[in-house]
Amino acid sequence: MERRYLIKKDNKICYIKYEVLDGLSFKPLNEFFVNDGVVVAKIVVFKPEFIESVLKKKIKNKLNLYLNLILSDAEDDGSDDPEYVRAVMDDVSRYKALVTNKYRKYLEDRYYEALQAKISIIEEELKAKLLYLTYEKEEVKESKRSR
Repeated sequence: MERRYLIKKDNKICYIKYEVLDGLSFKPLNEFFVNDGVVVAKIVVFKPEFIESVLKKKIKNKLNLYLNLILSDAEDDGSDDPEYVRAVMDDVSRYKALVTNKYRKYLEDRYYEALQAKISIIEEELKAKLLYLTYEKEEVKESKRSR
């Protein structure tokens, strides 16, 4: 794909023509400066091997976040609230769509299929946790009524 720009400034015309390369763009987690106060706001990666390693690292971190939520039993983090679990389930389904729509073309088939299986397992575990928490909450309400 090729892009063309015509810039007019101070009675000078500048014509810029360049090709757009297919790459993965993302924002860095922390602001960092290159030199003389230039802030990097967006990074575009073009090399396929590097794209795949960056995506695998991002995916691994996100899946670990979901797994920690499933395995947590602490009351202080809100993971025992059914509404919170529903919100996480929505986030997992959005993440699954993101992987399918945006990351699919950068990942190899075998890894993509394994990733889809892992996300499906996480969805099923979240559904089970939601069912358990809902049942537990109803049981507590009924026990309070009988007293």
